[in-house]
Amino acid sequence: MERISKLWLTIAVFYMVAFTASSLWAAGSLDFVGLDSEPRVIGAAIGLAPDYDGSDDYMIGAAPFGKYKWAGRQEYILLRAFELQANIINHPWLRLGPSLNYRFGRKDVDDHYVDKMKDIDGTVEGGGWFGVQFIDASNPRKRFSADVDVLADMTGEHDGYTVYLGARGWYPVYEMIDAYFGMTGCYASSNYMDTYFSVGKTDHERSGLPEFGATSGVKDFRINTAMVMHLSPNWHLAAGVQYRSLLNDAKDSPIVDDRGSANQLIGGLGLAYSW
Repeated sequence: MERISKLWLTIAVFYMVAFTASSLWAAGSLDFVGLDSEPRVIGAAIGLAPDYDGSDDYMIGAAPFGKYKWAGRQEYILLRAFELQANIINHPWLRLGPSLNYRFGRKDVDDHYVDKMKDIDGTVEGGGWFGVQFIDASNPRKRFSADVDVLADMTGEHDGYTVYLGARGWYPVYEMIDAYFGMTGCYASSNYMDTYFSVGKTDHERSGLPEFGATSGVKDFRINTAMVMHLSPNWHLAAGVQYRSLLNDAKDSPIVDDRGSANQLIGGLGLAYSW
């Protein structure tokens, strides 16, 4: 009976989070999963995310995640939604490697005015990252990491680049539950900002939104919180919420200031299997 009660409790938590959390899928980050200490893991996440960066309309999305680490070494390949990273050095705490990311475009959005603007196609971005990770030898569930990730457009859609600087930590708060907290800031180049946040003359005539020219700067600041429930040594349930604040020209853009919101809540639910 006790095992049955725990099973029903787990199912109840799963569905409560599914209806109350909002997916880091479209946000391009699944850090909330918090399973990077596992050598090999595969899973998927579902949730809600803004229709576009700065929108106050939301959509449902789903995305995969996974990690494969070579036995006895520190090198690994990590998939977080649509970003693929690799650590190519065998060092106890230093991390370094290439990054690839698919960035979704902006088309067929719910907002009637923004939808009249020129469509932005999805694009592939590439670059590299480096960081540090410190893991408690006596308890690997206690860990801290910080990194810098630089991504540049590879297919000519925005011809710009972004720089992400983040730090995060995990701590076990109960026998089967880990808590996660992280912060990330994003700097974006002029070409990137112009593509996603400017309103040119043609877009002004199509949409009626005021003309606006966005320039480089700190685009946003993010706070991530999450809980990971270890259902067994192999199965894990994770739920997280991200608060994202758009800043500077991203915040002042008419597609955000007039038609959307600079304050974004993004969240999701993930189920993973590790071995």
